[in-house]
Amino acid sequence: MRTFKVGDKVKFLDQQGGGVVTKVISPVLVNVEVDGFEIPTLTKEIVLDFVEDKAGKMFVSQDGLGFSADDVPTDDGDLNLSDSQDDIREERLFLSRKGQEKEKGVYLAFVPCDQKWLIGGDYFVYLVNNSDYTLLYSLFLKDETNECFAGEDYGSVEAKSRFLLATIADKELERWTNGVIQILLHKDKSKSVLMPANYEIKIRTAKFFKEGCFEETGLFTEKALLVPIVTISTQDIAAEYEKTAAQRIADAKKLQDMKAESVVVEVKETKPVSFFDKHLINRHEAEVDLHIEELTDTEKGLNNADMLNIQLDYFRKCLNKAIELNLDKIVFIHGVGQGVLKHNIEEELNKYSYLHYFPASMRKYGVGATEVMIGKNRK
Repeated sequence: MRTFKVGDKVKFLDQQGGGVVTKVISPVLVNVEVDGFEIPTLTKEIVLDFVEDKAGKMFVSQDGLGFSADDVPTDDGDLNLSDSQDDIREERLFLSRKGQEKEKGVYLAFVPCDQKWLIGGDYFVYLVNNSDYTLLYSLFLKDETNECFAGEDYGSVEAKSRFLLATIADKELERWTNGVIQILLHKDKSKSVLMPANYEIKIRTAKFFKEGCFEETGLFTEKALLVPIVTISTQDIAAEYEKTAAQRIADAKKLQDMKAESVVVEVKETKPVSFFDKHLINRHEAEVDLHIEELTDTEKGLNNADMLNIQLDYFRKCLNKAIELNLDKIVFIHGVGQGVLKHNIEEELNKYSYLHYFPASMRKYGVGATEVMIGKNRK
């Protein structure tokens, strides 16, 4: 695998010119200084300006790009490029404790290059394989005309690994949040074969401008926006291994032995999942997004009055649940618009003497959210 260090002179593969490496951001990304400007550049898009072998000889290809003695053309005319640039796009996952508890499956991850500000700028786009299967994928994104899908990438990702699909600017988010990815999960030996998965990528770009959407996932050392693609535990099974008669007899005998020994299996009661659980940040706080696309599957056939009623009904339902659960705080994300929803929410909140509300953190939510503090002295 070819690596670069600060001070290396490099040339661009897809355009004229080059520069000097001023910073190594990651194994796949460096800053290249060109005419006084530092440009984030993928290592697969650059080569060393020249490379000398041990004898001090320099080899130059026909296009002017340098290569080492190890890359001299072989007898059949092909370059011996033993270290493929694609190798550095795949890395093993180093899971934290939180990552080890993460649901096994496949994720699409957007990691801000600038971890200080998070919002805006460039993003690493990863395909994360947090499973025991080898992953085969095919990625399609909507083309520039928005009239059809264009094949963007395909390949494989090893188990417990992540693969860098691309580094994109924020102006490319609209394209990378609309597409389709096809997944096939493979194992050399398995009791069951999983069905292929097709996932429609459809992410609201507004999410990328809310700092709270980027969080610690346990799959990266950096904060990231994680989108679940495939969950192994719920994936449909294409076929299962059918036990032989001898295996079924052995299982029946084992069950009889267990009954004979009066083995008691403790069954834990599962608590029903409340509609409100997904809004809980912790045991004292909750966050509710009241945008209509978060509350309904489709907006077709709904006029403005219908949508407002749906939003207000859900607001009241969540507010009452927060009071019932004795929470300290709940944040309602209502957006800006013409201010109708915000005005109605404030009218409702004014009916409660023990509720105090004010604009929520602008850095985290923008200007379209209201934070409600719930007092303890209430009747």
